[in-house]
Amino acid sequence: MCYVTATELKNNLSYYLEKSMTEDVYVTKNKKVISILTSPQLKAYFEFKKYVEELDLHDDGTISDEDAIAEEILKR
Repeated sequence: MCYVTATELKNNLSYYLEKSMTEDVYVTKNKKVISILTSPQLKAYFEFKKYVEELDLHDDGTISDEDAIAEEILKR
């Protein structure tokens, strides 16, 4: 997680765009967060992680067929 002022972001946009590919970059103005830069891949990873935590697991730890299919689709 990285915090940067709007002015610093404007002056070094390329650097912070690159940085946002591996971690969230919080943009501040007047000491308040006004925006967050994040990569689509990073966002998809966290959404998938949340999805996996919500999976309907069987007693033996395996997932249902529907969840297995959804998981395969998300991998693509």
